Amino acid sequence: MKVLIISSNTLPGASPSGPAYVAGAVREAGHLVDVYENLFAAESTGSLAAKLNNFQPDVVGISIRLVHGDILDAKAAWGTRHLDLRPRVKEIAEVIRQNSKARIVLGGPGFNYYAYDWLDYLDVDYGICGEGELSFPLFLQRLAQGSDIYTVPGCVFRKDGRIEAVPPRRVKDWEDMALPAYDLFDLEKYAEYKVDPAIFTKRGCAFACTYCPYSKLEGKRYRLKSPERVLAEIRHILAHTSSRQIMFCDNSFNVPGQHAKALCHAFIDEQLDFSWGTGDLKPIGVTPDFCRLMTDSGCFYVNLAIESASATMLQRMKRGYTVRQVRESLDALSRSKIPFGASVMFGAPGETPETITETLNVLNDYHFPGGVWVTLGVYLWTDCQDIVAEARQTGFLQDDKELFSGAVYLSPNLPKFYLEELLAALRARPGYKVQFNKPSEQWTL
Repeated sequence: MKVLIISSNTLPGASPSGPAYVAGAVREAGHLVDVYENLFAAESTGSLAAKLNNFQPDVVGISIRLVHGDILDAKAAWGTRHLDLRPRVKEIAEVIRQNSKARIVLGGPGFNYYAYDWLDYLDVDYGICGEGELSFPLFLQRLAQGSDIYTVPGCVFRKDGRIEAVPPRRVKDWEDMALPAYDLFDLEKYAEYKVDPAIFTKRGCAFACTYCPYSKLEGKRYRLKSPERVLAEIRHILAHTSSRQIMFCDNSFNVPGQHAKALCHAFIDEQLDFSWGTGDLKPIGVTPDFCRLMTDSGCFYVNLAIESASATMLQRMKRGYTVRQVRESLDALSRSKIPFGASVMFGAPGETPETITETLNVLNDYHFPGGVWVTLGVYLWTDCQDIVAEARQTGFLQDDKELFSGAVYLSPNLPKFYLEELLAALRARPGYKVQFNKPSEQWTL
């Protein structure tokens, strides 16, 4: 079959890792695959129409990364401009219908959280939740054979006027899965947007952070890729781009610690001409020795995902580490040669001006070469986030339909006058950037 995979991403800054992995799996299953990157044509549908007419796919998979986005904009209220990304995906679906008879299949992390809503919103009959590397090739096989597509693991479908779902199945062993098909993507074009290709080294998360869905979606048991497998993916990418930088998109690169260390040692031993970075380093086991190992293995950047340096909030958010570990990690990174940054999240349940001050007092003691990214407000996506249940219980979330519309939680202990002062103070700090997630009148009275 001929399969077109569309990366519907509109915001620069994210590699098409999901579409690349799924495209690789579909190609290995024997199908003819092509890809389309919406990022490079976000204001036009002409190029997609041309792709459809030239390629004439039997199936089109739309990968939905985000449902809502926020970008910094000094002219917008609170300095952040909220973007509803759903209309662009609807536009893509309409272009497909106008130019092709292909069956449309939805997927991606943004679909996982709102599968039923997306099928209604786009008037589409089928999508796949979970790890598409396993389920999408199986769907294509059954579709080609004319057999049952309604029992594919993770499928969400419309049938007889109802929408139903089948539980996803996780990939147990990544060693024999297909390489991500980055050769189908214009990696040089991504480099112009300052987007590095990304790979993941494991799935699963043993933590239980209240705002994060990963441990429930991917399971608490880590499913690790061997260093040899990770190196194979790196070689594949390096063969198709002049860029020598790769990002690791794990939710916590350095956990488990032994796995991260084994990867670093493998990079040193292999002596490949590349450097790497990660946007999510947890403040656990970040010692001077580990920092030296990262440096020696080619690390060019890490973001320390602090989120809070208040003991109260770390416990409320179930982050799994202490303020002391935050300081130890910052001490080690500060002595290293790595141009590290940090991220913090303010506004989760229980947040007060006092807990924010506790976090800022810790940050005040350090210099961040890569800057500090501050997020105000926590997006509510799915029941896989414990914070959603709390939002319901406290009356903050009164209708679950608000989730698909971009519901954001912000602690009621943070009044408008305080937020205004906080934003002004943070933006006056060199290297600090503040994203205020979808400001709402509900919090700003």
